[in-house]
Amino acid sequence: MIFRQLESFIAVLEKGSISGAAASLGISQPAVSKHVAKLEEELGVKLFKRGHKCSVLTPEGEIVYKYAKQIHKSLEDVAREVAESSDQFTGEVRISASSIPGDFVLPGILVQFSRLYPKVAVDVIISDSATALESIVSRKVDIAIIGQERHPAGFEIHPFYNDELVTIVKNTHPYSLKQSLTQDDLVDLGWVGRTSGSGTRKVLESSLGQGVYRNIPINLRFGHASAVVNAVEHGAEAGIVSKMAIRGHNDIVGIPFDPPLKRSFFLIHSAVSTSAMGVLLDFLLEGPR
Repeated sequence: MIFRQLESFIAVLEKGSISGAAASLGISQPAVSKHVAKLEEELGVKLFKRGHKCSVLTPEGEIVYKYAKQIHKSLEDVAREVAESSDQFTGEVRISASSIPGDFVLPGILVQFSRLYPKVAVDVIISDSATALESIVSRKVDIAIIGQERHPAGFEIHPFYNDELVTIVKNTHPYSLKQSLTQDDLVDLGWVGRTSGSGTRKVLESSLGQGVYRNIPINLRFGHASAVVNAVEHGAEAGIVSKMAIRGHNDIVGIPFDPPLKRSFFLIHSAVSTSAMGVLLDFLLEGPR
């Protein structure tokens, strides 16, 4: 019984299918099937009950699963402790992030991480949520952080950061004195907005209603929140961005919605494949500092 057989068996049960296990492990479906079949052959038992599509274990399968999890964890612990004791946290990790976490949340966190693990190189590719999601699904990156709760098959997802969207205007605009805005206040403003792949835009369409949002004429659309802020600074009347995006812009006022318009960012990752990825993932999941 080799480690890969046990790993495939665990993945099939926990992902509920051969295809889900293959996606999470980054190997082919025939390879997963072969691993499980070989494990059953060597043990001389069936691990899954027939007719339950890899979701229900036989009594023998329950025993194997219990010890397979222990073995898997022990081997992960061995790799981690060896790396820690020999200062071998080296390598490169790729992150694809939408613009708010990429521009405003990750930089501070990753500076702290880099001080602790100077031999781990981290590449952050900043895009919109749709592009970041496509990058993790196609395995161009190891981790994605997006402004939409999506559950691609074969990946793990974790809440990462809570945020609030606000309407922004110049501090000379009449609305700058308002304490909050309702949907009715939006229709009379001249807007700049976000492109179609943006998580912010998806939240607005969902929270305000696509009808309301589509009735607002938006002729200028940008991929980054910072571009929306800069457009308002240069004379556009209003935009809707994360309140984080206006930090340091003293001539811009962020007006909250009534009720407040909250959203969350989510971290999506594939199977941990290197010690560098593992230590970065642990650091990120401790939560933004």
